[in-house]
Amino acid sequence: MAWRWLLQAGAVLIFAAITSLPQAYSQQSAGNALGLEVRHIHIRVMDVQRTKAFYRDKLGFKVTNETPTVVEFPGLWFGNWRGQGAIPTGGITIGIATKSADASYNELKKRGVDIPKPPAPMRDEFSFTFKDPDGYEIEVEGPK
Repeated sequence: MAWRWLLQAGAVLIFAAITSLPQAYSQQSAGNALGLEVRHIHIRVMDVQRTKAFYRDKLGFKVTNETPTVVEFPGLWFGNWRGQGAIPTGGITIGIATKSADASYNELKKRGVDIPKPPAPMRDEFSFTFKDPDGYEIEVEGPK
């Protein structure tokens, strides 16, 4: 199970880097020593259109591509859940960088995002968390 934790932690860091510094991501070409680099993270959801509306309208991310079963944002793709029952969202956190935790918190609240607690100190920055429509935890981190 340690590999799963490492994979999830790496995915959070990569997503935060891709969404906060897209110009740096686009300039990478060599990847790792094998020439490999993470292109995107694909997460399964119950309703792609509902997820698109949340990430586009509430969080302000730009849709880069979509099909009837997948919606793509920079570095993060959401596709239809193919399993049975509820989606197992536990253990996955989507990390998002911000220039101001307070400003992002206030704007997201204005847009109707349910955020249980305001930004609080975490390591050398501030953070707050909330959940997307499928229950995936989103953590926003940055300076106050």
